Amino acid sequence: MEGEAAVNTPSQTRPTTVQRWWPFLLLLLVGASRWAVTAVRPEADPTLASETIGCAWATLLALAVLAIQQNLAGPAPAKPAPSRAARLRWLLAGAMFSSGPVITLFLRGRELDSGALTIALALTPVIIAIASSAFGTESAEGIAGRIWPSLAAVAGLLLVLVQPTLGDLRTDLALALAPTLTGIGAVLFCVDSPRAPSRIPTTLLGASTAFALALAASCLIAHTRPSLSLAAVACDGVLALLSILALNQLGATRWSSQFTWVPLLVILEGIVLVRPHLTSHWFIGLILLIIAGVYLLVPQADEPASETSPVPTLPS
Repeated sequence: MEGEAAVNTPSQTRPTTVQRWWPFLLLLLVGASRWAVTAVRPEADPTLASETIGCAWATLLALAVLAIQQNLAGPAPAKPAPSRAARLRWLLAGAMFSSGPVITLFLRGRELDSGALTIALALTPVIIAIASSAFGTESAEGIAGRIWPSLAAVAGLLLVLVQPTLGDLRTDLALALAPTLTGIGAVLFCVDSPRAPSRIPTTLLGASTAFALALAASCLIAHTRPSLSLAAVACDGVLALLSILALNQLGATRWSSQFTWVPLLVILEGIVLVRPHLTSHWFIGLILLIIAGVYLLVPQADEPASETSPVPTLPS
């Protein structure tokens, strides 16, 4: 009986459905409405400088919340501190899973097709499935179950967005790196113990560092000074914090469904506002996006990737 009680105890501390899903739902809402904020206040458009400061204040906020939680919890049994290898993995994860915005902002004005980047990021679930299998957090059998919804999302976006123009080696390489780095970074974040309290602020620090390095490189190349606005800093920090919380609560695969849901919501908002004439291509594309988004939110039987489920850890 004692052994049975010990087994059942962790389930009592599992977060409720609302606690698990609110960061992801807010992430979709804020991400899909960001264009409206920039339409009213153009200075709220994200820049490398605003992303750097936004991730920095999100890091400080996460550290403050962590300190408050530890003070409210009172004395607790001493736990082993995360190893240096684990901390480096979290820093690397933050730098990698923020690669989409880094590439977008670094190559802004340099012939990077935003529609092509949106389509490329829709392939992130495929990279996550492959990386999860490589790191041992998911069996190889789950790869096929993540390939077809990702391809369905790409097909849906191709039907409703302007066809991307490819052919430039630099931009093609950027489009290939965006989902690859994003997917591997998300898996690296989830591969360690979910209970490590410093994982979220350390990962946010990695994201801020990546943006800062890209900002420094951009200033050196273009010989320009960074532009910054409080509205952009606030929006970028909120998005970064919601993104890492959603990844922490739901796992990599469900988190990656944002790259299907956010474009879908933006397209639906455009349809409501503009009321264009919809062809069969539009209907088929929207249906494909909905199917892909829903399926990516349904976990595989062997998927470990949330705060409530155990995950294998890399050697420290």
